[in-house]
Amino acid sequence: MTEREACCILQHMNVFDARELAVMIEAAGSAEELLALEGGELYKLGRTIDFEKQAVFDAWKDHHLQEAAFRYMEEKGIGYVSCWDPEYPVRLNTITDAPVGLFYRGMLPENGVPAAAIIGARRCTAYGKEMAHFFGAELARRGVQVISGMALGVDGYAMRGARSVDRDTWGVLAGGVDLCYPMENVGLYRDLTQGSGGVLSERPPQYTGRPYDFPIRNRIISGLVDVVLVIEAAVHSGSLITVNTALRDQREVFVLPGRVGDHASSGCNELIKNGAQVLTCPEDVLQYLGISVQGETQHPVKKVLTAEQEVVLQFMGTDGTSVDDLLEQTGFPLGVLTEMLVQLEILGEIRRAGIGGYVKNYRG
Repeated sequence: MTEREACCILQHMNVFDARELAVMIEAAGSAEELLALEGGELYKLGRTIDFEKQAVFDAWKDHHLQEAAFRYMEEKGIGYVSCWDPEYPVRLNTITDAPVGLFYRGMLPENGVPAAAIIGARRCTAYGKEMAHFFGAELARRGVQVISGMALGVDGYAMRGARSVDRDTWGVLAGGVDLCYPMENVGLYRDLTQGSGGVLSERPPQYTGRPYDFPIRNRIISGLVDVVLVIEAAVHSGSLITVNTALRDQREVFVLPGRVGDHASSGCNELIKNGAQVLTCPEDVLQYLGISVQGETQHPVKKVLTAEQEVVLQFMGTDGTSVDDLLEQTGFPLGVLTEMLVQLEILGEIRRAGIGGYVKNYRG
């Protein structure tokens, strides 16, 4: 068995965190030597593990189980790279708890090419969607690798922005790379795994991410990049976990400001108040990365609504408005109103709120 294969099997066990596994490999002398030990012999490395972990460790010494794992990876087109391989993303070597290896489908991000993470709220506003897509497209168009978590909201829109200009983009998953999560992004997942970038994870195939896996995953997102862009985040947003790991690992953080009083941007405004870089245009990031910005950057295209759509929006608030109320206030027939609500939802101007209600999104 090669050292890479031994690392791969150790990560398939999924019972040690990244730092613990790295320490154990170093103490044993190599991943192969660690794998050769029995679970009850780990005390020789100064480590003790509980009975359940010991049972998993010993079970994975079965050659049939190992061969089945490698066969599954081959069938699903899953690659693996260890931190000792030249293909391993070099930026991850600079973080304090780098994964021992990564599973991936598609391609790995390219070393030596500028990279930016674009993160933010899952339940973002229309303004957040527009800005995520815009910055994803503009940075990608200028040769910056766009990396995110492939979550709903800002993550997905930023990655679609990169794809809109035919550039590769990467999603870092909390579960196995053979499982698309969330399923709403299955089209994006299929695009990435079939040659338009890739998805990667430190978790083994067939593993479904748990809630605690997402904040752990976030350190990989910030570790893979030079800069992190935050597009809409509330004060207690999970995106701020990524910001903390980015700052810990000396990544620059750019934050898109929001309106005073906007809940969706309350965390962003707080970050700016505490000294984060203000994000106002792609040039802010491109200049930091040392990329020329002379006269080539695009600007967002404003959506033009019909007069009837503007009327519907006029009677909508941010607390939710029922269809019955809209029928009474606008005077439109039910069929006409329903069609306009669908159109406005597609445009990102409104979103559903409960049964039969709609909420007006922020328009920048």
